[in-house]
Amino acid sequence: MTENLEQKLNELIERERQIITKLNQARRLNSSYQIIDHLEYLLNENRFAQQEIRYVQKSDRKDSDFDNYLSVG
Repeated sequence: MTENLEQKLNELIERERQIITKLNQARRLNSSYQIIDHLEYLLNENRFAQQEIRYVQKSDRKDSDFDNYLSVG
């Protein structure tokens, strides 16, 4: 499962680069605000998906040092 999440995360990062390139190009060409707004929306959705994957990866890891920090006494 971890490999699948890593692969998905890498695909999302590559897609983010593509969207940023298109967004920069649209801004240079003075495209309509609707196009720019849509690209920004896609970029935000992509980043949100990346955050979700990173959260799942973080929750999958065991916190083995937790007992070392817990002081009951």
